[in-house]
Amino acid sequence: MNNQSLLRQRFFLFLKGMAMGAADSVPGVSGGTVALITNIYEDLVDAIQSIGPHMLVVWKNDGIREAWRYINGNFLLTLGAGILTALLLLANIILDLMNDQLPYLLAFFAGLVTASIHYVSALIRKWDMSKLALLAAGAFLALFLALLPLRESSGGVVYYFFCGAIAICAMILPGISGAFILVLLGAYGPVLEALTGFQWKVILVFAAGCLSGLMLFSRLLSWLLHHHHERTLAVLVGMLAGSLYLLWPWRVALEISLNDHAFTRYEHVLPGTYTEVAGEAFSPWVCVGLFVMGIGLVLLLENFASADENPDQQDNQG
Repeated sequence: MNNQSLLRQRFFLFLKGMAMGAADSVPGVSGGTVALITNIYEDLVDAIQSIGPHMLVVWKNDGIREAWRYINGNFLLTLGAGILTALLLLANIILDLMNDQLPYLLAFFAGLVTASIHYVSALIRKWDMSKLALLAAGAFLALFLALLPLRESSGGVVYYFFCGAIAICAMILPGISGAFILVLLGAYGPVLEALTGFQWKVILVFAAGCLSGLMLFSRLLSWLLHHHHERTLAVLVGMLAGSLYLLWPWRVALEISLNDHAFTRYEHVLPGTYTEVAGEAFSPWVCVGLFVMGIGLVLLLENFASADENPDQQDNQG
């Protein structure tokens, strides 16, 4: 592969990372979904789980260059740079859209997730009762998380470490939104504000939690994908389907009190009711158009992914 072609594919991998970062910043959407539909999901999981004690053995015996190849370092570095770039550049934009145009934002991502369900389910060659049961279990898990009441953050540096470890596991699972997990834990706003305000203490502690959780969970996920591939995909399809509940464009927040603690939960309503409650009108037809655009984007990503392979994976195989 010549340098120009390699540079082109690295650039597109960077854009995939940006798409993952943008998706992960929206509660209800998972960057793992983008990784699946752009055909880099298993490469990502395998690369992450390869970072561990054996990497150090390779480094000691064969040098840092071979250790870098062992963990598919160029792939991780390029993708990670894209994710971080999106989080830093788009955090304020996403916050503004969530505050002012939430129904439109949710409608677009609902289209993206709907098309992703079709894409991932097509990867399963033969459905049987066990896979259907796993699909139902995945959908139930996503719905269960979606129906949990939201809480306020308890604060504290250690708490942000815990939040990072839990949320990062969701971020690499299609259908379970890492951002929504942060909302459930009451840490979404503080973490996003830390990113936009460059509060390095919170950022570094949160990142350390993410790294710890990722190292542990990626090993389990990689083993499942290699030993029970289609059954694992069935669970992921269910999670994607269950996550659609979170992406209904018209929802209103309800404050509830339990044991002297205040919680928030969302109730789904019709567009007319939303206008009465929120005092703002959002066109259902614009939502439908954005929903279709989300589906169209997935179709474009599918075509793009089929024509473009991961260059670093090719290097490793060569």
